[in-house]
Amino acid sequence: MDYQNIIYEKDGAIAYVTLNRPEKLNALSDDLQLEVRSALEDAGFNDDNIRVIVLKAAGRAFSAGFDIANAADPDGVQLRARFLKGKSFSGSAWWDVFWNNPKPIIAQIQGFCIAGGLATATFCDMRICSEDAKFGAPEIRTGGPYIPAVWPWVIGMTKARELLYTGNLIDATEAKRLDLVNEVVPGAQLDAAVRRQAETIAKLPAATVEYNKKLINMSYELMGIRQVVERSMELEALALASSGSSPEIAEFNAIHKREGLKAALSWNAARFSSEDDWFRQSRDRR
Repeated sequence: MDYQNIIYEKDGAIAYVTLNRPEKLNALSDDLQLEVRSALEDAGFNDDNIRVIVLKAAGRAFSAGFDIANAADPDGVQLRARFLKGKSFSGSAWWDVFWNNPKPIIAQIQGFCIAGGLATATFCDMRICSEDAKFGAPEIRTGGPYIPAVWPWVIGMTKARELLYTGNLIDATEAKRLDLVNEVVPGAQLDAAVRRQAETIAKLPAATVEYNKKLINMSYELMGIRQVVERSMELEALALASSGSSPEIAEFNAIHKREGLKAALSWNAARFSSEDDWFRQSRDRR
């Protein structure tokens, strides 16, 4: 594949897949998703020399989530149609290339890791982030449900309810406390920290690592994680279809149509300014 939205490199036993739309905060466009899947399939299934895959991102953010800037209709009809065809970000083939990849995948995170970007990172096997990382599902404030409902397993039911009912963000310190990430390091040390972890994994017998990944996956599948993910996709479509009944979403869509997406997002951000100010003040106190 001729990669236009990612950088795909191999360095010894490590494959690096870099999201490369920094001007868009690495928003996950359809084309980018296809390229990531192609690279993960190549590194995971086609190259026996690769032992570990690192998913990272160019610029100041890991990913701001879905690329909705070019959506033709803000009411979500196009997104629903793509979902029903199984071609959207929530299509199961996207998750499977992470979950069923025989190679462990490490997410290297800096800056914003939110919405679909956080969903993607959560499906990686490990997450290492810089101190400036921010996590959350703010898309729920504009009617976009959090797609893969895996947070109850990852961070626990209590915190999952809080974050998915408010759309609030958490910082790297809180993410580490919740075991959402494995390690937090200064930004200047992020590359080295990820490299160190990847090189350690690469020293193990490949069959052993693959077996252990399958074993862990099986444990969660027996608890129903795959069924919940699939059900969450159905609920996503239902939520999008019914979002027009919400006065907040109706106003958001009206501004989107009249003034553009940036204006709509600014209007919505102003509604939650006190919550976001509290997050910034809480982070600064640490």
